[in-house]
Amino acid sequence: MSNLSFQKMKKCYFLKSKSFVLFSLIFSIFFIGSGFSLLENKSKKPLFVVVIDAGHGGYDVGNECSDLKKFKQEKDVVLPVALQLGEYLENLLENVKVVYTRKNDTFVSLEKRTEIANEASADLFISIHANHNPIKNIHGCQVHIHNGNIKFSKIFAQKLMKQLSERAKRKVLKIQTANSRGHNLFVLQNTKMPAVLLELGFMSNPNEEVYLNSEYGQTILASAIFRAVREYREVAQ
Repeated sequence: MSNLSFQKMKKCYFLKSKSFVLFSLIFSIFFIGSGFSLLENKSKKPLFVVVIDAGHGGYDVGNECSDLKKFKQEKDVVLPVALQLGEYLENLLENVKVVYTRKNDTFVSLEKRTEIANEASADLFISIHANHNPIKNIHGCQVHIHNGNIKFSKIFAQKLMKQLSERAKRKVLKIQTANSRGHNLFVLQNTKMPAVLLELGFMSNPNEEVYLNSEYGQTILASAIFRAVREYREVAQ
């Protein structure tokens, strides 16, 4: 074989080898990239829709404060907690959609609140309120659920009470159902998803009224609710 023929064969072999290596590299990048994409899609959590319902609003002030010069009415106590909770959920959890029944001082009927939740196909409904009792030394957080959909509502209620106790360091009262309280609550009775109504505390208790009106108290309460939602999602999805 001549030296020229040998050089041609060598060059041809080199080009084929180079092409094969290039093809292998492109194939590997595509295959590995697709694999990562599949893993990402597999690990991505499905959409989780939470409806946050700040109680009362507009002309419906809810429970009244002891002194308008110092404190806010119920409607204005619960709204910042609801908004802060929504911010936590949207910013700190993956693939969560937050729907509010109100984001400002607006009256929203009970019928409209349940309609918003049901039309959103929500995974969880949280109605936020503040309590009142003629006996001023009564205090603590209280969670209400309805008898329907009781399994998952109760699971979330229990996680909520745990976080309110451990994170917010609040006294928690026994979970109330339609049977134990002796009547239905419209927003719990008419929503089609796991739902709770949370009483943040008693505005009628002097110490608790101060706490509920404080920025610190509202932030800690929102954080506790957020943690309960985060824990609940791991069970529900």
